[in-house]
Amino acid sequence: MKDTTKQYQWKKGDNFGKIVSVASVDSTFTHFADGNRINNAVIQEFMEEIIDGVIPLPGAGALGGLANGIATENKPVNKTKPRVLSTKSPLEELVTKLSKKNIEPLEVTLNLNIPNRPIFDMLIDNADEDRDNLINTIAKVAVSQIEINKLQEYLTEEVKDFINNYYNE
Repeated sequence: MKDTTKQYQWKKGDNFGKIVSVASVDSTFTHFADGNRINNAVIQEFMEEIIDGVIPLPGAGALGGLANGIATENKPVNKTKPRVLSTKSPLEELVTKLSKKNIEPLEVTLNLNIPNRPIFDMLIDNADEDRDNLINTIAKVAVSQIEINKLQEYLTEEVKDFINNYYNE
């Protein structure tokens, strides 16, 4: 007689590769024979169902005793994955792909708002914090004052100038 107990294999998390059998399912959770459970809303994100006794993840046979009695050959799984609509144009996707192996250094100068040297020396002489703590505090404040939109605009202009120079050499 064929075992009809539904089984899953973990594809994420601490239990990666572990195979579990379903003990029960309620409106919120799927409960497993090993005592674990998972919220039904996220089961597809963390687990793959074992169909016809075939483990869906390659290399699962290397997990030892977890795969007892289950075939481990890799069979294509007929699952339709949701298609993610790309926000990139075909040209952007092509440029992204063709750029992956060519890295060019870009040097950019940023202006930071930090205390001047005499103020820094005065803070060192009169503050309870040590030099490293003061430097970390000044760095934290300086970075927190950078407005991301203005930084992106600035970097966009710097990158455009760099690319123009790069291709005109």
